[in-house]
Amino acid sequence: MRPQDLGPAPSPAEQQARPRVGVLLSPRGAAGVRDLLVAARDDVQVVPLLRRSVAGQWPGLAVLATRLFGALVEVDADHLEVPGPPLAGVVTFGDSELELAAEIGRRLGVRHRDATPADKYVQRTTLAGAGLTGMATRLLTGPDDLASAGAELGLPLVVKPRRGAGGEDVTVVRTEEQLKQLGRTWPEGALRYAEQFIPDAPPVPGRWQADYVSVEVQSVAGRHDVIAVYAKFPVYTRNGAVGQVATTGDILPDGLPPDVRHRVTELVLGAHRALDMGDGISHTEVKLGATGPEIIEINCRVGGHLSRLLHRRSGFDLVRQALLCTAGLPGQPLPATGGERAVAGLFVPFASTDGEVRSRVSPADLREAGATAVDEVARAGAPRSDSDGIACNVVFDCADEAELRRSVGAFLLRVRELFAPDGVGHGDWTEAMITQLGAEPVAAGA
Repeated sequence: MRPQDLGPAPSPAEQQARPRVGVLLSPRGAAGVRDLLVAARDDVQVVPLLRRSVAGQWPGLAVLATRLFGALVEVDADHLEVPGPPLAGVVTFGDSELELAAEIGRRLGVRHRDATPADKYVQRTTLAGAGLTGMATRLLTGPDDLASAGAELGLPLVVKPRRGAGGEDVTVVRTEEQLKQLGRTWPEGALRYAEQFIPDAPPVPGRWQADYVSVEVQSVAGRHDVIAVYAKFPVYTRNGAVGQVATTGDILPDGLPPDVRHRVTELVLGAHRALDMGDGISHTEVKLGATGPEIIEINCRVGGHLSRLLHRRSGFDLVRQALLCTAGLPGQPLPATGGERAVAGLFVPFASTDGEVRSRVSPADLREAGATAVDEVARAGAPRSDSDGIACNVVFDCADEAELRRSVGAFLLRVRELFAPDGVGHGDWTEAMITQLGAEPVAAGA
């Protein structure tokens, strides 16, 4: 969407009357600059903030932010001031910028979210103290702690960074050899911890979604409300013992039985109270484990790629809600949860992030294959890592869950053909998902 599509720009007097919200941008955040432009409307004046090192590394981001919002403010740990009229608050949509955003908010004395609850080790120990988790944890100061952590927690266990999102650097360790291999590849200075693996529940007959969900919560003045619960596509683990856990997409509605959904949401709200979450929107992942719902982690920002689905299904904008909350303005009414319509965002993973993309696939090819919208497609000749190891990122909008299931299955069959030079659909996540969905190729001449 172009700026001129939003109508005439506010006058200088109107701009001055709007609350100014500093948004610390991130190239891989849950909201891009165009998302912010649409979400702010005429209610919030976005003041773009960008870490100096990021501005140098991503000049296109700086140029676009300046074009859409005006003068960009470069910040870092030694430069926390924001010129101009006072801000109403500071927010970020990227995990890597939570601490700096909080520090700017503290320095300016304006509304912001404390970054302490974003530390996954702090989360787990706080939840244990509140009786909200049964999973023991162990802080890792380096690779030499792995053996004792394995002996104390037992196998399997999960090793995770204290900061991060999207499954990055998350490793499920099932054997002693995997534990040793993880120690051999330990990055210098990495801040990680180990926790017990949440035991899997028996598969639910007929359920093709993953065994975990995410819950989006808004927190305002000590009150916490659930905005939405998303089902997930099954995750995929790349590269063996020290591989990355790759998320593969989100689904609305969640499809949970009412009693399970109630247990999930009550657990998440209890966690928010225990962690003393400040004002803002958060994204919590919950595993539907063998002993009941168990929190995987809480992210102190809007969940990535989720707003597009909720907005498509109900008109509710998660990014807008975060801006309104930070500005101290009344939020949108919470979205209705009923209705048959099913929407999904799907990220089809490459088996490995190594190497270059061999397949030449266009957005038109993916729409012809059944996607309602195409957000990203890996470019032929580019490193697979440029798209975070994702072949394509698409959206489906269907009449109900049955149509969604058929559409995704048929789409993946076609994706297997389109990305055949990269091995997609052969001994990987895509092949397993095609089988799980019961998708069948269309016979020639049908």
